[in-house]
Amino acid sequence: MKLKKMNSHRERLKILVALSDKLWEDYSETIISEAEYLKKIYLVKKEINKGFINTMEDLDLFTKDLGYLILTTPTKTLLGGSETIIINRN
Repeated sequence: MKLKKMNSHRERLKILVALSDKLWEDYSETIISEAEYLKKIYLVKKEINKGFINTMEDLDLFTKDLGYLILTTPTKTLLGGSETIIINRN
C-alpha cells in the first residue's frame, strides 16, 4: 500500500468520505470521544462542502492533523483497475 498522488476533486472527495466513515467507526467503537468526534467530523464536513483542499499533499497534511493516515492499494477488476482507499489511525 502506498500514498498515491491524486489530482481530481472526485478522488479527494472519496478520501474525505472514507475519513468521515473511519471517524464514525472509531467513535462507535469508543476509540475516540464524542467531543473529539464532533470536532473532527465538523472539519471534514467543512472540507467536503467547501473544497479548500486542492492537492493530495494538502489532503495528506489535513488527515495527519486529525491523526489519520491515507493508504491506497490497487485492486484488479474484470473491467480494469481501481484503488481501495484505507484510512488508518495514526
